[in-house]
Amino acid sequence: MFQTAFKYYKAKTPPPSFGEVIPIGSNHPKLESVPLPHADAKSFTGLLPPSEWKVYELSGHPGLLVVLNPFTPTAQRYWMVRCLADYPSHPNTTNQIGARQLIEDVGCSWWELLQTIRSPVEQRKFAKSLRWVTLGYQYDWTRKVYDEARREAFPSDLGTMVRYVAAVLGYDRFSPEAAIVNYYPIGATLAGHTDHSEDDQTAPLFSFSFGQPAVFLIGGTSREERPDAILLRSGDIVVMSGASRLCYHAVPRVCTDVELPAVLGTSAARWQGEDAALPRDDVLWSDVEQYIQYSRININVRQVLKANQQTLQRSGCASAS
Repeated sequence: MFQTAFKYYKAKTPPPSFGEVIPIGSNHPKLESVPLPHADAKSFTGLLPPSEWKVYELSGHPGLLVVLNPFTPTAQRYWMVRCLADYPSHPNTTNQIGARQLIEDVGCSWWELLQTIRSPVEQRKFAKSLRWVTLGYQYDWTRKVYDEARREAFPSDLGTMVRYVAAVLGYDRFSPEAAIVNYYPIGATLAGHTDHSEDDQTAPLFSFSFGQPAVFLIGGTSREERPDAILLRSGDIVVMSGASRLCYHAVPRVCTDVELPAVLGTSAARWQGEDAALPRDDVLWSDVEQYIQYSRININVRQVLKANQQTLQRSGCASAS
């Protein structure tokens, strides 16, 4: 059932209908409004006041929370810039094994090297080559384990933001220790999987979407269970906790607004506009905006260790959405 749904939404000919895809914030019967335990929390720079957040639990998927974009437009741009200009740099690991030596030889970052490519075709090709970056605990993709010897400092700004979001949603003890930043060009997919590499498999996973829209599938603990499809737009947050923490999930489609019903609005509207509380770099943003026109960025944050645990005790398989 899961794979059938995945193939349906992935298909190019004929393209899928989005009639059964659930938009966050809609009056869909499967979206059950969730009261915030800390709606009166002090505001955080770049986020709407918690009293204005719209949070839902997906019916039939206990613990699967979705938050309609709580980010200001400038904050969305800030996180896009961080993911592109800063995170794909040493000591973080990327998938670009072939490009890594070139980047080291020229003495610049992946993002800086991208800007030196003058051919639009070649630039876009090189941009598509970056698919993931790991933050904090680095992940050994060969042995499929986190690496205690490669426990890097988790970005302080990202950690602070995630802890705030977690606390507002009632996860007061969540500790962001690892993240996978995924870079999805239009047409990219992520196959069905579960996340079970962390020593603490009870702590929730936090997934932040920026850029172009995507279809997100959430199923059960077996591939035989029929999944639900959710439409994720820029700024939306997915939290997998409780019974949904170890469920199968996937991204069968990353698309553009023209593929979606017009009633859903446009993605770009979510990162346009101003917020005086955050700085802006027009030159840098111009390059980032060009990239984001054909890409989606996902930041998937997880707690690796159990409470009071100092080092890794187990291993497994990790992936991201």
